[in-house]
Amino acid sequence: MTSAAAPRLVAVHIGADVLRHPRHAAWAQPLSCRDTVQRLSRLCQAAGIRAQQALLGPDATTGRVSAAIAAAAAGTGPGGLLVLTFSGHSERPVPGEHAGGWCLHDAVLRHAETATLLAAAPASTHIVVIADTCYAAACAATFAGVPATTVVLAACAENQATLNYQHSQFVHKLERLTYPGGRPNPDCGSYAWLRRELRKDTPDVERPDVRASHPAAMRQRPLRPAPRR
Repeated sequence: MTSAAAPRLVAVHIGADVLRHPRHAAWAQPLSCRDTVQRLSRLCQAAGIRAQQALLGPDATTGRVSAAIAAAAAGTGPGGLLVLTFSGHSERPVPGEHAGGWCLHDAVLRHAETATLLAAAPASTHIVVIADTCYAAACAATFAGVPATTVVLAACAENQATLNYQHSQFVHKLERLTYPGGRPNPDCGSYAWLRRELRKDTPDVERPDVRASHPAAMRQRPLRPAPRR
């Protein structure tokens, strides 16, 4: 992300499986973070995203993650694509206090803080957030206030929890539906289609969702820059 010309397609992957904050240190270690980051990096590579950064374990601090998101948002450029992925624990939203947040190595990155960082992207940027975490869809309402169009691919609803397995069923299915074997799935023509397929044969207690800040975005082909007008 240091080239003279800002890349149009960028991705930041966060795998927070080592937590040191006293409030989180006793929680069970998230098991699928490393596999999820690897799979989503591969998926982004298949989508043509060459500029990628991964922050794992002790490197997934609030300072480093915030800096990476801010740099990616500012460096995407007009009409570009920014993919932000998170795998790990989340704090539950508290009505009247906060909308929740992602648990990083040293503290919680609140969704409102992440939205402020994403707001550095040009309004013509297309932002995709892949949240493989509990209460995953909770960030969608906050991120909808970002000037750029945002689409959130959530492993579950804002009031649901995900299962702590070695491999994320949500991420496996997402990879299979979008870029199986590293090749684009010709059937995956819109986020609306992807939402229907992600939700097929999933339990009500852990139901994936796709939410867009603008309805028109649901007709867009997943993991592509916004169409030029």
